[in-house]
Amino acid sequence: MAVDTRVPSDWYRSSISPGVDALFFDEEGVDTARLALEILRPDGFERILDLACAAGGRVLELCRHGYDVIGVDSRQPLLEFAGYNAERKDLLPWFYELDPREIEFEREFDIVLSVGGGAIEHFDRDEENRRAFAAAARALRPGGRLLMQTPNVLHVEAHLPERTWIEGNESIEVIEQHWNAPTRRLDGTRRSLMAWENLVDCEPMPFHRRLYTIEELAEIFEAIGLRLVDVFDERGRPCAPSEEQQQLFVEARVDGRP
Repeated sequence: MAVDTRVPSDWYRSSISPGVDALFFDEEGVDTARLALEILRPDGFERILDLACAAGGRVLELCRHGYDVIGVDSRQPLLEFAGYNAERKDLLPWFYELDPREIEFEREFDIVLSVGGGAIEHFDRDEENRRAFAAAARALRPGGRLLMQTPNVLHVEAHLPERTWIEGNESIEVIEQHWNAPTRRLDGTRRSLMAWENLVDCEPMPFHRRLYTIEELAEIFEAIGLRLVDVFDERGRPCAPSEEQQQLFVEARVDGRP
C-alpha cells in the first residue's frame, strides 16, 4: 500500500476535524479515565495532569469522581468543546492550550496521564519525544506516577492491518497505515467522518507515531528519574508483552528524588 509520507511537522495540530473528533474523543475519554483508575487505584485525593486531553471527556470523568484535574492539549477547537462540556455538566477542571514538550509544571501532580491517542510519541525526532517524556516527569511529585498508553510494537510487527477503523456513536475514524521498521514509526493517513458521510468525500489526514518497546521505555524512564513499575493489557490486567496485545499501558513512578 502506498502511503504519502510527507507529514507536516505540526500534523497533530492541523490534521484535526473538530466536529468529528470532539465526538469521538469525548466518548473515548470516559472509557480511558475509568480504565486508568482501575489500573492505578488512586486514593481519591490525587492531583492529575491529563496530557493530550482532546475534547475533555477523560478530564470530566475524573472530575466527576472528585479528582483535581488539569487537561492540556495543543488543539484549540477541542479545548473549546471541552470547556463547553465542563460548563454544561457543572464541573470545574482547568484546560490549557499547551504543547506537551513545553509544559512547565514542577512537582505539582500525583499522576500524569498520556493515554488514549497519547501525547508523547508524535513528534518528528526522538529528541523531541524525549523532551515530552522529560516534561511529564518534571510535573510529578516524589512518588508520583506516569501512566502511558502505547500501541504494542510486537503486535504491530506481526499483525498490523493496512486499513482499520474506530467507531463512535455518531462518528468513525478510517485509518490506513504501515509499519516503517527503519524509523520505528507507524505512518499513515486517517479520515474522520460522521456516520452519514461518504468516505470518498473526506480528505485523508496524514499522521505518524514513534513506537517504543518496553525495553526502550525502561531506559528512557531511568534517564529522566522514573522507574518502570508494571505493564498492563487493554483491559488493565498485568501482562508480559507478546504479540497478542494490541495496546499496552505502562506505569512508571518517580524514583530517587528527595
